Amino acid sequence: MRRRWLQGLHRAEDALLAGLLAALLLLAVAQIGLRVLFDAGLDWAEPVSRTGVLWLALFGALGATRERRQIAVDALPRLLAAGPRRLLWVVAQAVAAAVSAALAWFGLGMVLLEREAPVPFVAGIPSWVPMLAVPAGFALMALRFAIAATLPPPEPDVASASGAEAGR
Repeated sequence: MRRRWLQGLHRAEDALLAGLLAALLLLAVAQIGLRVLFDAGLDWAEPVSRTGVLWLALFGALGATRERRQIAVDALPRLLAAGPRRLLWVVAQAVAAAVSAALAWFGLGMVLLEREAPVPFVAGIPSWVPMLAVPAGFALMALRFAIAATLPPPEPDVASASGAEAGR
């Protein structure tokens, strides 16, 4: 049951990322077409595109965290036995969770400050709404890292490291 729920969540995240990327591409193509063909454009396209890139980056990082494909230095785990490797994994995930939680907290502070004196983002949407990507994205990453700390660490990929050395 848990596995099916997680797979559904992962599919929803992937669909959200794909939809956001498609929308950004469509918006860019429409903007180019309007400028070339009609010497006009959509006034709201540039701020929406910039914000869309922010959302895409943060939720793409969340997907990388889910797949354990974030940037990591993994030389030390290759040298450690299983017990110390597990401890190092838990510490690393806990630190990543704490840093992500701190970034979420500061992002929330940024949103709350913006709410005090909002400016219009686009018609009808205050400037603090698109900024919600920062606290939401980092809070979800903190949760992912905290959950990962309870799971077994990935096995070190010694074969790919030696294969990389042989290919040079």
